[in-house]
Amino acid sequence: MTPFPRQSRFSVRLAGHLAAATLGAIIVLGPQATWAQAVPDAAISAEMREDWGAAAEIYRRTLESDPERVDLWRRLSDVLARDGQAQAAAEALDEAVAVEPEEPDLRLAASAAWAQADRPEQALEHCLAAADLSPEDVAILRTCARQANWAGDTAAVAEIYRRVHAITGESSDLKAYARALGGMGELDESVALYRDYLASHPDDAEALLDYATVETWRGNYAVAAEALNHYHDVHGEDDDWAARRARLLAWAHRPTEARELNDGLLAANPDDYEHLYTRMLILRGEPRHSEAIAALEPLKRLRPESKDTRDAIRSTHAFLRSNVGIEAGWRDDADDISMRRLAVKGRWSLTPETYLYGRAEHRDIRAKAGSPFVGVEGDTSIDIEQAWVGARHRFSPLLEIGADVGAASIDGGGGDVGLYGLYADLRPLDNLWVDLSATRRVWDISPKSASLGLAMRDHRARIQWQPALRHFVNAEVAHGRLNDGNRRNELFVNPYRAMLRTERFNLDLGVSAHWQDYDKDLDNGYYDPSNYRRFALTAVGYWKFSDDDGLNVSLSPGWHTDDSLSDYEFGTDVSVELINGIYRDWYSRLGVSYSDRSQTTGRYDAYSINWELVRRF
Repeated sequence: MTPFPRQSRFSVRLAGHLAAATLGAIIVLGPQATWAQAVPDAAISAEMREDWGAAAEIYRRTLESDPERVDLWRRLSDVLARDGQAQAAAEALDEAVAVEPEEPDLRLAASAAWAQADRPEQALEHCLAAADLSPEDVAILRTCARQANWAGDTAAVAEIYRRVHAITGESSDLKAYARALGGMGELDESVALYRDYLASHPDDAEALLDYATVETWRGNYAVAAEALNHYHDVHGEDDDWAARRARLLAWAHRPTEARELNDGLLAANPDDYEHLYTRMLILRGEPRHSEAIAALEPLKRLRPESKDTRDAIRSTHAFLRSNVGIEAGWRDDADDISMRRLAVKGRWSLTPETYLYGRAEHRDIRAKAGSPFVGVEGDTSIDIEQAWVGARHRFSPLLEIGADVGAASIDGGGGDVGLYGLYADLRPLDNLWVDLSATRRVWDISPKSASLGLAMRDHRARIQWQPALRHFVNAEVAHGRLNDGNRRNELFVNPYRAMLRTERFNLDLGVSAHWQDYDKDLDNGYYDPSNYRRFALTAVGYWKFSDDDGLNVSLSPGWHTDDSLSDYEFGTDVSVELINGIYRDWYSRLGVSYSDRSQTTGRYDAYSINWELVRRF
């Protein structure tokens, strides 16, 4: 049993050649006794002397005058094959097929001949034609499945096994059909068939491993782990189990556990593609960027044209590449405050672990005339120009540190404001990420707050914890100080569960709690509630159009209150984001969001649109 469902090209080719040789001998030699027309004596004599070249020349001369002689085309093919001219032998059978295209045995002979010539596409074409001529012949269909697998035509493999199972109804053919569907990327159908098969064969070792692999491809890691746990209970620990579990853990962001299994497998088989691929995933997940890039080289050497190799290359490099981009945004709310922004940004990757970055941005904050949010000098529009540059470096898989510095110029009396940011990304455990930041940014909530030159020094910790393969917790805790003397404390917690993982759709459901508190209620153009609380349900769906493109939809209905409200009020957040080119040279995001809140002054709502376009180099 191979570690993963896709068979190696060499093993499939060898099987194809053996089948071809056997089939060719049966089909080419068998019909000779029934030939009605005379075969040239000189050709037979040459064959008896094993003078294949002379026999072939005699057959060719005879066929020039009588090209409809299928029997002679077959004999010509046979002597050419014996003379080591595999392609010429196959071409001779193509001539026979042109004379009798509706003869399934002739088609099979041509298929076997092209297999001998190492031409899988032509071999498959003739085999499928034979299968169409004898649609109920399971032996022919099974031969075609081998040829299709060799040719790398996964769609044909799946279709053939569908036909075989429809004819036989046998459970082994159901398993083969499920396997073929998984190989061609029809993951949902494959899973459904594996579940049907495992319902009656719950301990089948091959099916459990392959089912776990397909679920891993769907991102359904918890279910894949359950299948592997059952395999372990029934069949114990072996290399097949270890290989699948290591791959699962590598994809599920458990690199330390995955390494413990995969290192032993690699020590025993240092040139095994699947184990090397898993090692690359482990290094990428730890993260060890330079080592992950170096780990791509043996994959290129072993399978340079493989889709898995190409995908590994682009997904490993994508987020480490230098890039330039633009961002644009618009926001409008019920307080008649609107914001327009336009930014240019860039990243220069010095090494996989070190990069410089910069950003320059123009913001236009507006309020209606007579609004309490106009600038201190009565301006209804305040422009802000700001820019900063920074650098980040990953010192180890456990720690990345970064810093940036910049300045902002605010019109309408806001003056100049210094900007900075300090960052530390920590990964103390495989399943725990902690991002720490200390920043100073312009507090441009309204024209008034901007014209006052307000800036927020924000100290924040973002935590991502995955206690189990289907359970997650996101949390943020922050303390901020404004230069108007106000202080803010904030806490956000969002536990959620992976409810659905399919080929095209993911769904997460959870709950969230948000608390925010300001020391003072100032009239400085921003919302500064005391003891703001919100409790909500969360639902996040992601439609996967392809590996590179998708649509993300988030919905969060809930209830909120602060000291100005006598009770909890209902409100909803909704956002939709279209993502294109996740791993491609051109990457873009277009997001639209809406939020509503009931307050003592009436309903407050806000709309925003954000767009980003990035070119990677």
